[in-house]
Amino acid sequence: MKDLFVYTADADAQQFLKSILNRPQALFIKPIEFHVERHTGRDSGMVHSGAELARMQKKEFRHALLTLDHHGSGREGRGRLPQDIINEIQGKLNKFSWSDRSSVVIFVPELEQWLWYAENAMLAHFELTGNQLNSWVDDRAKKLGRSVDDLKTNQPKELFEYVIRDRLRRTISPRDFEEIGTRAGVDGLMKSQSFAAIVNLLRCWFPYHHQPAG
Repeated sequence: MKDLFVYTADADAQQFLKSILNRPQALFIKPIEFHVERHTGRDSGMVHSGAELARMQKKEFRHALLTLDHHGSGREGRGRLPQDIINEIQGKLNKFSWSDRSSVVIFVPELEQWLWYAENAMLAHFELTGNQLNSWVDDRAKKLGRSVDDLKTNQPKELFEYVIRDRLRRTISPRDFEEIGTRAGVDGLMKSQSFAAIVNLLRCWFPYHHQPAG
């Protein structure tokens, strides 16, 4: 039986989480056997059938983690809070014998918020300087009449796409998320509530046991 089944709502999250889970020492967990799969129905599909599909994995894995973006879930416009969606999906998981060994984490508003806690990794991957990135982000914020922090927090995907597509003239692919995840500093990412929730969960499920020398 493998340690962890991770279900994501898109290929970007799939690749980012793969790269992070391949760094157990940085996460301060023991090395684990894991599989990260993508739900073809994206965020709304995860809400509707993620728990049901994860049910088929319960004999193959000790733990399950389901992730999705709040934006795109189909519930964000109905006054549903992220915790409401978590409770809904977790309730289904519990009925399918995943109780006490599964969890649901929602990226608010979406996964791209993590990127703005990993700016050094972004700079290295896209071969940008800090001055370039800051200049473009400042220009965007001024044009929209918003603060930089507001854009990074509430429109992280749009800001990322502006920098990469509009200014760098590059396409964005899941490989970019994989490379950034490989380079990203865990301490910086821990400032994101959703990332910290995942890491704390992993440390609970797969604690690192230091082996004394000699």
